[in-house]
Amino acid sequence: MQILDPILREDQSLRWLTRGMLTGLGVLLGGLWWVQIASRHTYQSQLEVQAIRTVRVPAVRGKILDRHGVVLADSRPAFTLSLYLEELSREFRAEYQRLRPVRVVRRNVAWAGWVGGSSVVTQSVRLSRDQIELLEWQARTRVVSNAIHQLSGILHHEIPFDAERFRRHFLTQRALPFPVLMNLRADQVARLAEYPMLPPGADLDVQSLRVYPYQATAAHLVGYLTRDDRSWEGEDADYSYRMPDFRGVVGIEAGYDAVLRGRAGAKSVLVNHLGYKQAEQVWNPTEPGWHVVLTLDLRIQQAAEQALLRVGANVRGAVVVMDVHSGDVLAMVSLPAPNPNHFISGFPPGEYRRLMDETLRPQINRATQEHYPPGSILKPLVALAALECGLDPASRFTVMPDPARPDRGCIYVGNRKIRDTAPPGDYDLRRALLRSSNSYFVHWGLRPGVLERLVQLGQQLHLGQPFGLPTRQETAGVFPTFAQVQSASWRHGDTANLSIGQGPVAVTPLQMAVVTAALANGGRVLWPRLVDRLEPPELHPGRAPQRFPAGRVRDRLTLRPEHLRVLHEAMLADTEDPEGTGRAAAVPGFRVCGKTGTAQMMDAEGRLRGYTTWFIGFAPYEQPRYALAVMVEDGGSGGATCAPVAREVFRALQQRAQHEPVELAARFLP
Repeated sequence: MQILDPILREDQSLRWLTRGMLTGLGVLLGGLWWVQIASRHTYQSQLEVQAIRTVRVPAVRGKILDRHGVVLADSRPAFTLSLYLEELSREFRAEYQRLRPVRVVRRNVAWAGWVGGSSVVTQSVRLSRDQIELLEWQARTRVVSNAIHQLSGILHHEIPFDAERFRRHFLTQRALPFPVLMNLRADQVARLAEYPMLPPGADLDVQSLRVYPYQATAAHLVGYLTRDDRSWEGEDADYSYRMPDFRGVVGIEAGYDAVLRGRAGAKSVLVNHLGYKQAEQVWNPTEPGWHVVLTLDLRIQQAAEQALLRVGANVRGAVVVMDVHSGDVLAMVSLPAPNPNHFISGFPPGEYRRLMDETLRPQINRATQEHYPPGSILKPLVALAALECGLDPASRFTVMPDPARPDRGCIYVGNRKIRDTAPPGDYDLRRALLRSSNSYFVHWGLRPGVLERLVQLGQQLHLGQPFGLPTRQETAGVFPTFAQVQSASWRHGDTANLSIGQGPVAVTPLQMAVVTAALANGGRVLWPRLVDRLEPPELHPGRAPQRFPAGRVRDRLTLRPEHLRVLHEAMLADTEDPEGTGRAAAVPGFRVCGKTGTAQMMDAEGRLRGYTTWFIGFAPYEQPRYALAVMVEDGGSGGATCAPVAREVFRALQQRAQHEPVELAARFLP
């Protein structure tokens, strides 16, 4: 210091400079000691906490196929344009420095001369922690917004920027790429691939996207998905991040969700102290889901849908087609139906309003989830009950004219008049069924023992009971029990109503398809079969498919075979006799046995709110193979509205039978 003393005494500015340098050196050494020695445990623990992040990776979902292998639900690769935030960290810092406010200060002239440069400089303004965080968000938002703007120009497609969505992603999933545009079209992918230099951080990711190639076809049976990233039973629940995943809500997607979704995998992501990704490694690969093969025949499904749509664009109805020997459900139509793709990609405004419409109710599976009064389609069961109780099918009953409508019949139960759509005159069983005479069936329904026999048939058919479908869309319906019909509160009027399919009875179209199949196959009440088998994914070709047995018998009708033959002939007359209400269902070369029905629908206060129209039938008459049930809400009549729908479906079934080997009924007989 003695050497410097003369200089320092002569130059006061230099003396202050030396003191400043020594002070700064001391502060620097103290800071190094604090970071390296005193705080090393704190920084080490922070590094350990932030170094590794685990990411749940969903598996590729299995396919849903029809019985011939046509794909109804698939998972295909989908391109997502993303921004990798770790590659934008430098841009974030640079933008922050540009945005940070500065002030102009004047330096000491001697100091400026000694160190060189101007005596006027800028300094960063001292900011509070809140101000710094706000400025950092503004910088990040600008960088990402500008990058998205550049990408919009490259694609010639305006990409919206949601600042709040970016904020949530940055705070919770910073180590994962930020999705900018999902489900890119092929031309957009090609445009990005050909572009020489994308904005920093921009790249294409490939993810699995659920698609339904036939859109709303079989939508209720197939089902749809909703976003759900949670871990499932048997998985590790402790993940830092979760990539988008979905679960089934209804339909086969829900009932077989555990099979379809496969097993999720996991990868580890190495992040720095700011949370940006440095590297990643897959340490638990995914296992794809199994495929579900339905009993559905897409050709019959489409034919049934088109036939039902001919009733009207906003038709509300259902069609169920079954194989009478195997129980296979070949078609299950419910209209209107939503497009399940929209539950993934989002609903257009008009479609969402339609989805929420209280009258159309597209989300309801009318084939299984809603029950309706059967009306006259219950009369075949009343006929069987009466035959079992001694009815001679050739005996005649005279229907009296209605005084208010002389061209129509009626019958009195006590003081109550029950109107008839059939004209007055003499009726045997065959004519009563094909003209759907209320008077005839009320008369025989009130005969001793017939009500109890009808209830027994209903129990053997399991009316009023669910099937336990895997679709999560089922109602049990309503059918009286022995206890109810034997109670003191049960009146003759209740029996009269039940005899014509009104009163305390409600069924689903699927239940009536099962009933019709039992009438056709000799009395075997089958479990409806929706799924034929489960097939392993392509990565495991050595595994055997899991098959579900066909022709499972749930119960049997205790009936004399000759009574079923009488019923078959009467139902055949309903479609072939000129007087038959179901003649619009007739198909040349494919003889159809059928029954129409029109039932009143009452509101909670007992007021008429509309009609449910029906047609049930089976074919061919000589060797029954197919049964169907058609229902339309607020139709004109069963014969005018539903029978033409049945005709188109039976035509498609006729073509199917001609082009495919006939499955012998004996295969399913005991």
